[in-house]
Amino acid sequence: MNFRESGSSTYRSLAQQRAVVSRQLDPQSLPRFAQACGTLDTVLADLTFSLDDQGRVLVKGRVVAEAELGCHRCEEMVPKQVDAALSALVAFSEEQADEWDSITPQTDVVVVTSPNLNVVELVEDELLLALPNRVCIDDECAHKPSMYYGVDGKELVNEAVAERDIEETRRFPFAGLKEAMNNDGEDKS
Repeated sequence: MNFRESGSSTYRSLAQQRAVVSRQLDPQSLPRFAQACGTLDTVLADLTFSLDDQGRVLVKGRVVAEAELGCHRCEEMVPKQVDAALSALVAFSEEQADEWDSITPQTDVVVVTSPNLNVVELVEDELLLALPNRVCIDDECAHKPSMYYGVDGKELVNEAVAERDIEETRRFPFAGLKEAMNNDGEDKS
């Protein structure tokens, strides 16, 4: 069963029908996730609704996003697939979620703002939690910064030239401090 409009069905009716909802989400509908990504291409959600043994709405599924994420190591945009699995009870208030969490603490609970289906509300937090800690896993990346600091503290020839250029332009704000202290702060000009 593929529903086109968010809000066209209630969570409870979907669960009673054991419905499967498949959606391609507009990246602009996920503003927090889009902000965490450099570029967000496609987001596909496949969700199955059912009732648990206590009559609570249960949603299970998978959300896959194709995005470009900024690598913290090489500072390049890296194409990455963000894959999030979802299995949670759907609660309609914080109090209900707290009660259910105290009864079954090992089960995730998602609090929704309306009884009508809103796929974005269900999946955006799961996508944010599924973002990888390390984006670039290629140790031979051409954009990887140099991690070589010379042999025995001595720079390489090319790096020594760059270091010398830095030394020539570096300012030393406290260069005259030692001399001024020796002269007891007297100005000789």
